[in-house]
Amino acid sequence: MSVEYSAIAAKLKAMYSKFLTRDDYEQLLERKSVNDICSYLKSTPGYGEVLEQVNERDIHRGQMEILLEQEMVDEYVRLYNFMDNSKRTVMEFWFMRREIAFLKREIRYIYTHEERSNDEVNQSKFDAFFETHTKINREIMHNAKSLSDCIEACKNTPYSEPLQRAENIGADSFSMGMVLDTYYYKSIWHTASVALDKTQENLFKRLIGTKIDMLNLMWIYRGKKYFEFTNEIIFTYLLPVRYRLTEEVIKQLVNADSVERFIDIVNQSTAYGKLFEDYDKGRFPEGNYRYIYNRLSKSIFVTYPESMVAVYAYMNLKEVELNNITTIIEGIRYNLNPDFIRTHIGLE
Repeated sequence: MSVEYSAIAAKLKAMYSKFLTRDDYEQLLERKSVNDICSYLKSTPGYGEVLEQVNERDIHRGQMEILLEQEMVDEYVRLYNFMDNSKRTVMEFWFMRREIAFLKREIRYIYTHEERSNDEVNQSKFDAFFETHTKINREIMHNAKSLSDCIEACKNTPYSEPLQRAENIGADSFSMGMVLDTYYYKSIWHTASVALDKTQENLFKRLIGTKIDMLNLMWIYRGKKYFEFTNEIIFTYLLPVRYRLTEEVIKQLVNADSVERFIDIVNQSTAYGKLFEDYDKGRFPEGNYRYIYNRLSKSIFVTYPESMVAVYAYMNLKEVELNNITTIIEGIRYNLNPDFIRTHIGLE
């Protein structure tokens, strides 16, 4: 890639050097409480600053997760401000994910009539960058009592049209979330085709296409194993982007008459056999998913450092790390065995 990306590559390398090591994860797995985890993370280069003012003796899980989310946003803002406008296309993909996460949370409140906790209210205020860059009317959204209010808050955004279509067919909260996810993946797939040069487009589609394929496989798996969804329902909510899974193979997977047959087809007819590796030994595919996607993101990040796709890969790696920490926190909260937690975080 052009030398114009050299400064970005150097910035990413410096930020990546602060990631948790395998030993850090093992140390976290041995902690006994959220307070202990907070205390340990304060001693690491990556989280010392965001946790500096925190009294680890008083912190609880919700506060901890919000602070970790803050670190993710801080990383994004540092990179966004470092780049000029011509190099921000891939960063905007990640910003869309934040907007959609915000919308899904607010829609959940509309359907469940839950009260927002003080932590979540504070979380909505922490991100000044989001406030100044989104076109979602956050005041209307925070006070929304119905889906119509939500659509009104999104009237100047691309989310208005898919939400309106979903409302017209009486979609529930789950369906709304799937509609937004579908819009996101279709949008970035198309944008990559028109906004990136061919080399970067291929790299990006390898990264995001692999993710979409695995998400679809896990959706089919969960639909069969846990929910006994009809094949029609499973087909309805598949992400409509195809990378290495053909329509014919997807039909075979959805029509499989058992989970065991589904996994046989995955192993025989797809490149994603590792997603269900050690399934018969009780290993969860979510841990394998994180491991596979983390390795792919790291491979692209290391091999193509002077590219915009490396920025997206970096954000993926950071997100995986934060998800791993959150998983460990949840596991410790429920007194789960460290070996069991380890199977959910996909360590290398």
